[in-house]
Amino acid sequence: MESLGNQIYAFAAAFVSGMAAGFCYDYYRVARGVFRLRKMGTCLGDIIFWLVATALVFYLLLLGNWGVVRPYVFIGLGLGAITYFQFFSGGMIRLFRLKFYLIHQIWVFTVKVVLLLWRVVTFPFRLVIIILSYPLGFLGGLIKKTQRKLKVLFYNLAGRRVEKAVNRMKSKLSRLVFWKRKKGE
Repeated sequence: MESLGNQIYAFAAAFVSGMAAGFCYDYYRVARGVFRLRKMGTCLGDIIFWLVATALVFYLLLLGNWGVVRPYVFIGLGLGAITYFQFFSGGMIRLFRLKFYLIHQIWVFTVKVVLLLWRVVTFPFRLVIIILSYPLGFLGGLIKKTQRKLKVLFYNLAGRRVEKAVNRMKSKLSRLVFWKRKKGE
């Protein structure tokens, strides 16, 4: 039979285990609300929560009374959870929400700083691109207009003659090729 001191120590360990399980549940509850988990996420989160809570309670019971489960252990677990939810839950939920809010604000600030640094670093390159794009665009338009006019000019000067010569060569070559001969020839 265990001494009264060991039983009180085991009861205290069970009580602390119940409070720790309540603490973990509140943390999970706030995290689930912050991340807006849907049905599948909630199911997965519940499984993870119960695995973690079971492992935590088991570890604390091993420390408290070498894992011996007696009725006062269940009473201690229940009283610990009730005590936590009655006196500490509201404050802890507010604290968890504040924690997630601060993490979110720090994240938003970090993203804004990184984007600002990116803009500062890329500004000279963007400026060079803007400065070069207008003259190059203007030159490109001039080159296209000049190309069209030169094409028309070349066609008028030599293109008609070349086209006539090519057509004559095609007709002469077609007479030489036997499979292209007409039936009457």
